[in-house]
Amino acid sequence: MIHQNLQLAGVLDAAGVAKITKALRAIDGVAEAVASDGASRVGIVYDSDSTSAQEIAAVLERAGYPLHDKPKSGGGCCGACGGSGH
Repeated sequence: MIHQNLQLAGVLDAAGVAKITKALRAIDGVAEAVASDGASRVGIVYDSDSTSAQEIAAVLERAGYPLHDKPKSGGGCCGACGGSGH
């Protein structure tokens, strides 16, 4: 399982929290999605055999809450950045 804290491009309100947590939890392989009203981060736990960082970013984008930095394609996560995508 991969644990990440994703930085959103904007700040969430209560409706945004409900919208993105519902959308993320609907993705096959997502075990947990947590966000808070007034925050710009979402915590997610997922199985990388079932979904990818790119799919998660696409779901957030479609929900109207894009990531601050999109995940890089074509490589695995080494974990050195702590999940920030840098």
